[in-house]
Amino acid sequence: MNDISKAFTKIFWGFMLVFLDFKINQFDLLPDFVGYFIIVSALSDLNSFSAYFKKARTFAIILAILSIPEYFIGEINILEGIVPSTSTILILISSSVLTLIHIAFIFFLLQGCIELANHHQNSTLAKTTKNIQTFYIIILLAVTILTPFVLNIPQDLATAIIIVGGIASFVVYIIVLILIWSYRKAFNSISK
Repeated sequence: MNDISKAFTKIFWGFMLVFLDFKINQFDLLPDFVGYFIIVSALSDLNSFSAYFKKARTFAIILAILSIPEYFIGEINILEGIVPSTSTILILISSSVLTLIHIAFIFFLLQGCIELANHHQNSTLAKTTKNIQTFYIIILLAVTILTPFVLNIPQDLATAIIIVGGIASFVVYIIVLILIWSYRKAFNSISK
């Protein structure tokens, strides 16, 4: 396995740590910041292939740092309902800010991937990445824009919006994970 493939393997597993939540008594055994720091390490290995990876690394560092306090703040449990309160509003704001930073991170990460694929004459992979990038950003922006409205609409509708947004986010996240794994496989046999 070459350096590029190893880096994408680390990015994949870093994303898995960010994505998965294994909790025991509300204690997350796989904190997001650990996953982001693994991604930061992988992006350091890819800096020489694209300036976009360096920009993505900067956003990954920001996400790692910002997800440390989020680890201790908690999250909203939609099954208990969304009650407008100061803590709920702060959690929604924090979540929205993290999502916007995450969108910037994904944009630069996938731009770096597109540049890397084009450099290695893999236009199909580059085009697929561009389409996934656009889809991912649209879905996450839509979810982020709709989130503040959940405090001002009937509880049932708010819960439905959060569930649909969560499912849409889940689907695009899985698609990006598959894409990252595709890069790992595509560059497994290619040297620098």
